[in-house]
Amino acid sequence: MGSLDDLIRDLRAFENRKEVTNRLARELRKPVPAVRQLIRNRALAVLPEGGGFGEWVSKLSITARVKLQGRAAGVKLVGRRKGYPDKDPKVDLRRIDQGRAAAPSWGHRTAASWHFQAVTPGFFSDPATEVDQWRQAADVALDDALEVIRRG
Repeated sequence: MGSLDDLIRDLRAFENRKEVTNRLARELRKPVPAVRQLIRNRALAVLPEGGGFGEWVSKLSITARVKLQGRAAGVKLVGRRKGYPDKDPKVDLRRIDQGRAAAPSWGHRTAASWHFQAVTPGFFSDPATEVDQWRQAADVALDDALEVIRRG
């Protein structure tokens, strides 16, 4: 089994590196649908049902960014959701994942009438890290890519 650092080093000297990187990125994105479903199920299970908050958060968009160059090489799972009521630019999913959600105070919608509510932390990060499919996909993709490079 190779490592991502070995692959990046070998890719610099390889002529058909675009083909290899595209195939590697494709393989690394394969587990995303399963992880997406796990995150949505977890949001429905642990976030508050009142007002439809858990259901609303579960409709977030989840994608994977694959970067194969530089110091930050790896796979990054990105979740996005537009703000309430689906017109504001964004929602602080990181804070919700940490266990704090902004909620309107008693139905008021002015900027000053929001408060923070404690929610169960880890709706996003726990299912994303529990999946062994990431590790298996990365191992297979790295081994295939290194084999293609070494064959020339």
